[in-house]
Amino acid sequence: MLLQATTRNFRGLLTFIRSNWLSNPKTKDSDLLSFQKSFNIELRKYLDKKVSVYGRLTEESLIQKTTEHVVSLINDGGKRIRPYICFLAYHTEGGHDQATILKVGIGLEIFHAFALIHDDIIDGGKERHGLPTTHEFVHAALVDNEKGSKKRIAESMALLAGDLVFSWANEAIMRSGNKEAQDLYFNMIEETVAGQMLDVAFMSKERVDSKTLLRKNELKTARYSFVNPMLIGAAEAGSHDHDIFYTKLGMILGQAFQIQDDLLDIAGDSEKTGKTNMLDIQDGQHTFITQYVFVYGKEHDSDVLASLFGKPVDDASRKVLSALFESSGSISYAETEIASLFSEARELIETSNMKLSDKEKWLALMRLLDKRKS
Repeated sequence: MLLQATTRNFRGLLTFIRSNWLSNPKTKDSDLLSFQKSFNIELRKYLDKKVSVYGRLTEESLIQKTTEHVVSLINDGGKRIRPYICFLAYHTEGGHDQATILKVGIGLEIFHAFALIHDDIIDGGKERHGLPTTHEFVHAALVDNEKGSKKRIAESMALLAGDLVFSWANEAIMRSGNKEAQDLYFNMIEETVAGQMLDVAFMSKERVDSKTLLRKNELKTARYSFVNPMLIGAAEAGSHDHDIFYTKLGMILGQAFQIQDDLLDIAGDSEKTGKTNMLDIQDGQHTFITQYVFVYGKEHDSDVLASLFGKPVDDASRKVLSALFESSGSISYAETEIASLFSEARELIETSNMKLSDKEKWLALMRLLDKRKS
């Protein structure tokens, strides 16, 4: 049913996509936006169907409200980077089944939503994509005269909502019918959880070694957001011609992407990121930038950072930290490293044996990632 509906409704859009960017050697930076429009239509259809079926199980108001909120978070937020990367690899390898690869992309996007719901519980996040995080939404929905701990109930309900979304992601992936892609997907889950567990474990430590920090970034960001979506897309197309290329490119882009995130937490525009700066410092999360100060910074800088690390950050301490990261050279070092990584990625793409039209698509994606501000 979903396959038939997807195929029927996607034909017109497919003609548009092919004529505007799938076959255009002069790919523009709007490629991701074009994909988002068509992808979001199919994502919304899939979620509407899942909510409709799930809603028949119970009429409990809190459950229905929570589920609707989670679906709103998925539908209204996110750049769709992972499904787009999967989509690009699929077409680079000669794949033509639009319905199947859209379904796989839906699975990747919904898995990402699941990971964010649980991540927000871990981090105590207040807002996601301009909306309350799931546990914050549930907390606000609970009335004061009901018994029990509102915080515990809210976090428990959010955790379970994440589990529900996780099942929806798995179902979308499994319906593609490609065993190799499914194996890559489930391996990706294990790697992502391992990276997240490293992140949580680091929050209990005053110092971490740089090698283990790099491994966390590899598992939690590079392989999760880049390498595996590329390899899954290639597997869906039945090709291994560029697996080494995808792995190398994914690792480079993943490192750059993570350092960008670390930098945005320190010096990003909070109106664009939707988050208050220095939350990583407040949570005691070791990042590329804090590691630079602890390893290469002056003793005074290291001591100041250690004294504020893992503690509530107010406006005064935020100013101190901003000045510290600037004067220590850590921000400049991060910016230089990001530029170097994107330059390396550009060279890798340009010297690959892919068709020129495919190279242009990957270069366009890289340009979008390079200039992101949130």
